[in-house]
Amino acid sequence: MEPASFRDFYSSSKDSCFRALCVTVRSSSEAEELLSESFTRALENWDVLEAHPSKEAWVVRTALNLHRDRWRRLVTFTRINVASRKHHIDIAEFVDPILLEAVRALPIKQREVIALRVILDLSINQTAEELGIAPGTVSTHLHKALLALRGALVKEIWMVD
Repeated sequence: MEPASFRDFYSSSKDSCFRALCVTVRSSSEAEELLSESFTRALENWDVLEAHPSKEAWVVRTALNLHRDRWRRLVTFTRINVASRKHHIDIAEFVDPILLEAVRALPIKQREVIALRVILDLSINQTAEELGIAPGTVSTHLHKALLALRGALVKEIWMVD
């Protein structure tokens, strides 16, 4: 039986963690599966994790690591061209589809920074720690991502009108 503090954490953070994963892994069903696995791992390590300053980031980082490991195994064993794989998901109820498409067009590190810094609202230092990169690198990725998103969204607006 899980502790009440874990239940509270799960209830309050599952939606934001799910949104962060959807933006990053491109498939809502995979995001759900990864999130379940990461919350299971969080529960298994709750005695240590409970004191972690960024539990949501720990869950998302764990899910992203699982995702990366799966892709590496898939590429290694089946020798497919990962870049040509596309998944269609409909998470319009969580994220505007135009914005989601623009975020998905970003390089992976920029998507990860957007997921942790913007969606989970972590500080630059927390994001850097979770991604294992320097705070300046987080700022650079965030700056580039926001410029690209701004450009893509402005282009989309002008094309629509």
